[in-house]
Amino acid sequence: MKILHLLTPIVALCALAITPAGAEDYPQMNLRYSSNIPEVVNTSEIDKYFSSEVEKRSGGAIKIQHFWANTLGGEAEIVDLVGSGAIDLGLIVVGNQQARMPFAAVTNALPFTFTDGPGVNRLTRDIFNNNPTIKAELDAANLHPLLYRYLPDYRIYCNDPIKTMDDLKNRKMRSYGSFVPIMFESLGAVPVNIPPVDMIQAMQSGAMDCTYMFNSAVKAFKVDQVAKYGTDISFGVISAHTLFVSKEKWESWPENVRTLFEEVAADAEQFGNELIADAESKAVAGLEESGMEIVEFQEKDKLKAAVPDMLEVWTGKMDELGKGDEAKQLADYIRENK
Repeated sequence: MKILHLLTPIVALCALAITPAGAEDYPQMNLRYSSNIPEVVNTSEIDKYFSSEVEKRSGGAIKIQHFWANTLGGEAEIVDLVGSGAIDLGLIVVGNQQARMPFAAVTNALPFTFTDGPGVNRLTRDIFNNNPTIKAELDAANLHPLLYRYLPDYRIYCNDPIKTMDDLKNRKMRSYGSFVPIMFESLGAVPVNIPPVDMIQAMQSGAMDCTYMFNSAVKAFKVDQVAKYGTDISFGVISAHTLFVSKEKWESWPENVRTLFEEVAADAEQFGNELIADAESKAVAGLEESGMEIVEFQEKDKLKAAVPDMLEVWTGKMDELGKGDEAKQLADYIRENK
């Protein structure tokens, strides 16, 4: 009996030793994750990485089901669907919510402004969490930001080669939002605002001469089937669709669930940075193999001089809304930290 008493603490210690480090008890959760892009687009791997890691690290307690290409709700509904909790997790293109969240949209909406992808992720996270005007916009929509990603250098892909400023004149360019059209108009082009899924049909019908995209997405959207010429012009990187959860839902989750999601989101962001950089480094060779010619633009300095300071343009628009002082402060902060 004495031996058994002596062995009891040892058995207990052994049991602790074989318990997985950091093991947690997570609630059983089945969550729906809405994406605005098709699964075949390479950046969808970031979303799948996120959900698989959450399930793995929670020991299978938290499962996430994906719904691709706006099947749960389009751009007009997505903010309310996520904010109300009807969708648990949702990717939102904040630049498409300019009327509702003009400050939060700044790193997504402005072309020709940002050049460093991981840097724009850090900046977006910073201002989403610390800028009072942006925090008020997100709070009003009941949104909590979770996962950030960037889209690499935007370029144009056309029916004819674009070599000079004159070649841009009156070209019908695929555009989006409120500020990309201003940039194209400054170059003498004609912006045509349409979503990515409609690019191919628009070029086939003659509604557009060029589309606006980035190299590693060209094949996924089949742009190479309708555009025979690319360009080496870079119109800059942007913050991409951000993953949001309802703020109310987020605050109702146990602390260990929130910690898990934050840790996985940080890892998924790094995974995304590496994935995007690798895909871009290989993309040009793939485009050339498909028969697309990448044309050198001969007047880059003239193009740069023609495009206005987009942060100043944005500040002017915010001034029209009566928020000029707040906009100038944010614009100054972005210039210092981008």
